[in-house]
Amino acid sequence: MAPLGIIVFIPREWIRDQTLRREYRHLSGLGAEGMGGAHPVMEEIIQVNQRVELEAVVRGEWQSYPSRIEILDDNGIVLAAPLRGGVLEPVRIGDQVRVTIPYKDSLYGFETSVIGRRTGQIPYLVVGWPTGVTAANRRAYFRLDVLLNMDYAVLESEEQLINPPLPEKRGLVKNLSGCGLLAWVEDEPSLHHGSRLLIDIHLPEISGTVIARVVRKAPIPEDHRERVAVGLEIEDITPAFRDEIIRYLFQQQRERRNKGIL
Repeated sequence: MAPLGIIVFIPREWIRDQTLRREYRHLSGLGAEGMGGAHPVMEEIIQVNQRVELEAVVRGEWQSYPSRIEILDDNGIVLAAPLRGGVLEPVRIGDQVRVTIPYKDSLYGFETSVIGRRTGQIPYLVVGWPTGVTAANRRAYFRLDVLLNMDYAVLESEEQLINPPLPEKRGLVKNLSGCGLLAWVEDEPSLHHGSRLLIDIHLPEISGTVIARVVRKAPIPEDHRERVAVGLEIEDITPAFRDEIIRYLFQQQRERRNKGIL
């Protein structure tokens, strides 16, 4: 008797998911063996129903929202859109956002941009696939709204990294962490995504200098001075000054909690 033939039907969704996983490894520089045990692979971190924190600049202020990964497909990562008091927040297509994901006992994050919207039982944002995720230091990524003065200069060439100009322009730090800040500054042609700034940040008891890169820029609604809000990622800072920033932020958090503000 001839052997019976067996036909196996494989769901298209499974094939697509496996294709995405292979592309995912390729995009993040991972082989089948993963990352040598240094970090979990992205496909383990980014999963449907995973609760995440979504950060975006809204109305000129750095805002953080709880969200969730709803769908993973070829077009991107579909997230629950940010709401405040049941009202949809104005995060626009093209805006840069950061997604932070708790995984086991660690935090991982990636930066991406909003590429679309969807509607359903709730509103959704679609963000682009990241090329990789990075481990997030929980203390360094702790953010707090502040109001601090800063002086800065835009570094317009690589030579100015060696011989920097005096930071003579004034700005306001509106949100601060050990690895970045949101500032209100005057707009100028040399201030754009990727620009580097030399910044003197003035804490109440100490000042320090950092070099930071512009990762977001947005107009501030109804600002009579027509300033812009710039999100800055700190690239160069002394460990001592980072510790001072984190110490100041946790002190402010304790004081605000004691006053019932936070």
